[in-house]
Amino acid sequence: MRKILFMVFLIVLILPGAVFSAGQQDGELTTIVFGDNSWDSVQVHNRIAAFIIENGFEGYKVDYMPGDSIPLFSGLVQGDVDVNMESWHSNIMEIYTKGIESGDVIDLGQNMPDAPQGWWVPRYIVEGPDAKAPNLKSVADLPQYADLFADPEDKSKGIVYGGVAGWGQLKISEAIFEKYGLEETFNMGVVGSGSVIAASMVGAYEKKEAWCGYYWAPTPILGTLDMVRLKGSEFEPALVNILVNKSMLEKAPDVVEFLKAYATSVAVNNEFLAKMDAEDWDTQQTAEWFLKNKEDIWTKWVSSEVSEKVKAALASL
Repeated sequence: MRKILFMVFLIVLILPGAVFSAGQQDGELTTIVFGDNSWDSVQVHNRIAAFIIENGFEGYKVDYMPGDSIPLFSGLVQGDVDVNMESWHSNIMEIYTKGIESGDVIDLGQNMPDAPQGWWVPRYIVEGPDAKAPNLKSVADLPQYADLFADPEDKSKGIVYGGVAGWGQLKISEAIFEKYGLEETFNMGVVGSGSVIAASMVGAYEKKEAWCGYYWAPTPILGTLDMVRLKGSEFEPALVNILVNKSMLEKAPDVVEFLKAYATSVAVNNEFLAKMDAEDWDTQQTAEWFLKNKEDIWTKWVSSEVSEKVKAALASL
């Protein structure tokens, strides 16, 4: 009798735990991790996709992993990151190719086509009656204007802001710098974030000073400032695709189909980034504005059932 009572006691102890564990498993949501690179457009895309996934699909929640392009791509290969909404992989072609060939990374196609990159200077420096460098047309012309672009920390040379540490594009800027032998007359400026390089450009522009450096579109800055791209600095047309880790094919096949259909343009990106800048919104607010005002775009990416759920969620905001 004591043995029977002891067994009943064990069952009473074990059963609730077993039921709770099973309930947790049944109720668990699959987490999809987006690589949250340090520029605005990709962060807006992440939040557009996240809102659709969390409100239009069943069984998912979204998380974000902040970082820069090369570390986050490594995370995508390893499976720590599930989705990259803006690959810019023409800047990191070697590691992209390895990831694709290994099968660890799946390319779902373009987010936006042909995003321009290169080295830019203010138009007022090279054109107009007050132009201080009227003959500056290409990178090859920079040495004769080194004094105009003086490095504040080394007055003996000019400075070209080559890009951001940790971004794949920096190697391309370094190759351009070396190709044209600029090391004798210029220093290569490498900054810690996209916001720092943007601030240096805007600060110089507001003072009508000379500035030369890497930037890209779509961005609100190139949509606002009148900048000219130097010949010889043009990067290859950027490949801005959506990539996923191979595990997504099994754990979220419906999300993969949605991301395959996801497509925008440079013009659309410039529009929402300009709106973000003008209204001083964060990336979540900008994503919500896009979803509310661009139904003609995003409803093409999903089924009518998903779109109705997303619209209902937007209406409750």
